[in-house]
Amino acid sequence: MRFNLDPHGSWLVDPRDLAARLGVSVSYLKRQMSLGLISSRVDPGRDDDEGRSRVTIRAVAAAWEGVFDRDGILLSERRI
Repeated sequence: MRFNLDPHGSWLVDPRDLAARLGVSVSYLKRQMSLGLISSRVDPGRDDDEGRSRVTIRAVAAAWEGVFDRDGILLSERRI
């Protein structure tokens, strides 16, 4: 899984990767996103994660958190 920047500086994740990590189908994920039921948060890493980004995604029935390095490579993850 990669965390990429779009031309406007916004972070992007492949919806297929995200759906798999949340345990839902891509169509379900996209439908929930269109309804505004998916929230995302990007926080700068602290302490051991300094220089990294912590990404938290919350859906209706699941949540996921990943830590990415400066190049957007997933270093660690967990379902929450």
